[in-house]
Amino acid sequence: MQHEKLHNLEKPQILPFSQRLIDAHDDLKSNYVIYKGLVEEFLVSIYKTVEQYLCFNDDLRKLSSNDRSIILRSAADNLCCMSGAFIMQHCHLYDLDAYLKVINEKFGKSPMNIHFWARKFVDPDIVLVKLSLSLFAFSENTCCYYSNTSDNLTNPIDILEIQNKYVEVTWKYLLYKYGYYNAMKRFLNITLWLASMNILAVHAQSLPVHVHNVNSIIEQTELTLILDDVDQIIEINQ
Repeated sequence: MQHEKLHNLEKPQILPFSQRLIDAHDDLKSNYVIYKGLVEEFLVSIYKTVEQYLCFNDDLRKLSSNDRSIILRSAADNLCCMSGAFIMQHCHLYDLDAYLKVINEKFGKSPMNIHFWARKFVDPDIVLVKLSLSLFAFSENTCCYYSNTSDNLTNPIDILEIQNKYVEVTWKYLLYKYGYYNAMKRFLNITLWLASMNILAVHAQSLPVHVHNVNSIIEQTELTLILDDVDQIIEINQ
């Protein structure tokens, strides 16, 4: 179940859409409008993939309704920033001039400057990246930017246990694959990547188009989880 949950983060449409951007880049350089449409579809796929990941996240489902609401808001923001940064590096989208032009027009140059600075922290090990994404999903450090939501967790120990679980799994994976010395280096690199993505997530709060998309993810995910809770209650009482 845990492997399937992590696999869902890249499964839906991100990789096919990113490949389309690469394949069409040279052919559509002269047709900016069409290429811009492809970039928009790619961005939608990122937000949609994050939504699907959150809807099927077992750890999120097990939290109390209050804590789930708090974590969901930061998780949606964190994962959108982090998954976007990963896929851009993994698929070499930084090398596509037309792609960068569209992104700069949509989000401004400051976010892209952060992306370029942070790309050196993205580990090429996809398994390690997936574990990092799950860990960052439960880092509630951006919740304070949502003024209409309490930032007081009712059961902070539950969140800590989830975080510790992902840290432990990540460390064991690193030791198994890379040995102690390289495991330490890669783990340090993860912390630097998470810190850089936190900077990006905070900056993204000033981007209306990003905030709108994240809010849409939150609303749809909350609705899905609430309906699932209702179905579960009905099943128990039957």
